[in-house]
Amino acid sequence: MPSADASHSQTPGGVDSVLEAREITKDFGGTRALDRASLAVRRGEVHALVGENGAGKSTLAKIISGALQTDSGSIRLRGAAVRLDSPHHALRAGISVVHQQSGLAQDLSVAENIFLGRTPTTRLGLVDWKMLHRRAEELLDRLDFSLDVNRPAGDLDAASRQVIEIARALSVAAQVVIMDEPSAVLGSSELERLFRIIRRLRDGGTAIIYVSHRLEEIFRICDRATVMKDGRSVGTYPINGRIESSFLVRRMLGREWTERRRETSADPGREMLRVEELTTVGAFESVSLRVCAGEIVGLAGLVGAGRTELCKAIFGATPSDSGRILVRGSPARIRSPGDAVANGISYLPKDRHAEGLILTQAIGNNVTLPFLDRFARGGILRSGRENRFVDGMIGSLRIRTSGRSQPAAELSGGNQQKVALAKWLGTKSSIFLLDEPTAGVDVGAKSQIHELVAELAEQGAGILLASSDMPELFALCSRIVVMNKGRVAGHFRADEASEEDVLRLAT
Repeated sequence: MPSADASHSQTPGGVDSVLEAREITKDFGGTRALDRASLAVRRGEVHALVGENGAGKSTLAKIISGALQTDSGSIRLRGAAVRLDSPHHALRAGISVVHQQSGLAQDLSVAENIFLGRTPTTRLGLVDWKMLHRRAEELLDRLDFSLDVNRPAGDLDAASRQVIEIARALSVAAQVVIMDEPSAVLGSSELERLFRIIRRLRDGGTAIIYVSHRLEEIFRICDRATVMKDGRSVGTYPINGRIESSFLVRRMLGREWTERRRETSADPGREMLRVEELTTVGAFESVSLRVCAGEIVGLAGLVGAGRTELCKAIFGATPSDSGRILVRGSPARIRSPGDAVANGISYLPKDRHAEGLILTQAIGNNVTLPFLDRFARGGILRSGRENRFVDGMIGSLRIRTSGRSQPAAELSGGNQQKVALAKWLGTKSSIFLLDEPTAGVDVGAKSQIHELVAELAEQGAGILLASSDMPELFALCSRIVVMNKGRVAGHFRADEASEEDVLRLAT
């Protein structure tokens, strides 16, 4: 397949565009997040929006969805200029968002969430439950998805919650649906179901803006892609067999990038972590595995297989009911994260927003939180030493920020993940539990995180890496343990197995 050049770029806009963002500029203080960025999406197409973290994708999506206001530029919907003052206004205009982080009300039912704020009522002003349930079932039928509409949203898995978000978009007859990293929380089977729903929406005439860092998905599901870099749209390209992923990466990064397989030693070092018959009732059962010094062991499995629950149990964040954990050959009593840290164990959670960071706090506060006492003398914090440490971390991890005082919430996803990693690198741990360490980050940040993980292993750390990104597992790991429905289904040496081998056991 020949790679493309600039001749394949298309000028945004045209009579067939259902939505156009023209010359959008947005500043945050002294930082220009968008610089005359443009995007045009056609009726009945899946349009990818790609770029590095910090390229401006999320800012542009928020402006289109009414969550932010542009400083200059315009939005046109079905050819007419519109001003979208709020997400509610955008929703009424036919623009809906399916967020990466579910915004569902956990205690409300499926039907109530789909029609939240628009619940049908009787003449007396009471909720018309019969109509509510019927309309919710009709929407789910349109998506070819079976679900009890009376079930609380909090009881559902990530894939089902995402379907509810999409049904909510259909309930307002959305003509444009923005999907922000929709696959970040999905396994392979759930992703196939999502793709079927997307194709169904596209065939029905819905325009879909698909924001994702996973290029393999873009080439499977998208019709065109707009690339953003440094707040600008650098081109729109057809995904029609004429371009390769390497071309999009060059446009995103301005350089070549390839995912290289890490060289692993056939003779790992001393055993760092052993789990024997560990069980948490309802989550996983009789799990046994080991991780040695200098080794990265992959933990594969579909969503709901028990990978995250296992990592949390080892870290002491959730209790285990039976089994034992050995650290460097000795039984360890781990009843809390504090016990885990005392045993040299660090845990990077999958949900960096809810569990990995305090988003309202400064970068510096997040980085030094687990070991703040290191910078104190006589109970008094020595801020100079702390600041020098944080600045060193920012430099070594290449965190793109205005400074250590910037709130973590203002960083891009990839830079937030680096801050979450920096928090544990400073603990001098020798065992790392990494759960989806590159979910929702761009290829550049992903490469940097891979380098960091590989360096930790080369320095003698033992690493357990849970990931739904199969190429990531094969690029980094020496061994892969596969989980299925809470049990270990098998394990492979990474250099002696294929993705098909892993998926066969995972399903």
